Amino acid sequence: MGTVVVLITITGGLFSERAGAAGILPPNNPPANIAPSSPDFLTSIDTARAAEGVGPMEVSESVVSSLPVDEQAFIIINEERINRGLPPIAYVTAQLDADAQQGATASDDPGFPSALTGGSTLAWGGSVWAGGLSSVFGADYYWMYADGFGGAQGETTNADCSASASSGCWGHRDILLHEFASCGTAAPTLAMGAASSPTGSADGSIAAVVVSTCGAPPSDVTLTWSGVEASLFAPPEIIGLATVTNGLGYWEAESNGGVAAFGAATNYGSMDNTSLNSPVVGIEATPDGQGYWLVAADGGVFAFGDARFYGSTGSLHLAAPIVGMAPTPDGLGYWLVAADGGVFAFGDAAFLGSMGGHPLNRPIVGMAADPTTDGYWLVAADGGVFSFGAPFFGSTGAVHLDRPIVGIDALANGQGYRFEAADGGVFCFGAATFAGSMGGHALVAPVVGMAADAAANGYWLVAADGGIFSFGDASYYGRITG
Repeated sequence: MGTVVVLITITGGLFSERAGAAGILPPNNPPANIAPSSPDFLTSIDTARAAEGVGPMEVSESVVSSLPVDEQAFIIINEERINRGLPPIAYVTAQLDADAQQGATASDDPGFPSALTGGSTLAWGGSVWAGGLSSVFGADYYWMYADGFGGAQGETTNADCSASASSGCWGHRDILLHEFASCGTAAPTLAMGAASSPTGSADGSIAAVVVSTCGAPPSDVTLTWSGVEASLFAPPEIIGLATVTNGLGYWEAESNGGVAAFGAATNYGSMDNTSLNSPVVGIEATPDGQGYWLVAADGGVFAFGDARFYGSTGSLHLAAPIVGMAPTPDGLGYWLVAADGGVFAFGDAAFLGSMGGHPLNRPIVGMAADPTTDGYWLVAADGGVFSFGAPFFGSTGAVHLDRPIVGIDALANGQGYRFEAADGGVFCFGAATFAGSMGGHALVAPVVGMAADAAANGYWLVAADGGIFSFGDASYYGRITG
């Protein structure tokens, strides 16, 4: 990673001490910058939080990283606030997102308006920017835990902190942890916006705006904390679906490694009674349907039935978590893919390329093997497709999506593929046919996976609560409940 430069703008406001607060709050700040403990930013954040007596962030890095940048920043900044006893920021607005986008594109602190859309005058405003980063977790790390003076021999990432006594030292942290003044007897209205730019600075540019008013909520709200909190922090248990070869059954897998079999599928074992270093993020069946693999976010691989273990990344330090797996057509190997596009090949799986080290507009969320070429496809959260040794049939990379793509499933003949989105939308390319979707329907939990019925013209979607949705000739055989 290149040099990180962080800037700050702040106006108005007072700091106050909050009763029952945890950690270090303004006007106090950490005694010194904390060096990253890991190449993974969330791990470094959690280590730094522990040093000031704050528990780890209770978020899934892969789930948060698959969301739009403003939602990522909304979650991460509010996690920093509420874990220290501060009230969360309540709203993200289109106006403040646009202001943040201008800052990210210009590689500078964004400005902020004098009043929010709807007419409420600002009581306080602050903005932050970080260059040389494409990760919101990374920006949060430098804003919160490496925002002070680095010393004569140390790295100073805060451009406004050129000496230990500079007033700008820890300024980004002070903005994110600001204790907003009350509005008489009422609480202030808190809002924010955030955005990124892949070209605003080398290796990326991220900006955020945080404001308060004593008026009514803004009229251009795009996200509310109550809505995000309800959907994100009700922990999804189900992570994926795999099917038997004849289409007469399937397995559902849980993040704790539990596996449930339905229809003609046989339960060959699970990991739910074993302590895992990382949650399970995927399940894939063997070609004959008499076994399956589970893969965890650290790249640990667990084989059951006639599935064989060919290797894993469980003992490696990964730059980004593993988000998917694809077996080779003969089942004698498999690929793992990480959120940054890195690909790891095991057994007879051939490494044909990856997106590791390349700038991505959105993180990779899944992969599928081409059974006819021994190549593979990667798909990003925006539906961008990257083909390696496999034909390109199309993508949604240039299409506005209501919710992010969460996975990809290839046809058995390699002549096309389908994407599924978190809202249940289905997108078909090549010879893949559309048999229906849950797009536009109210869902209790987001869709997390998809599997095709190889013996019929149909497919299943699976939601985080275990709900199964059958389309075309795919039959419903049951689901995990409770």
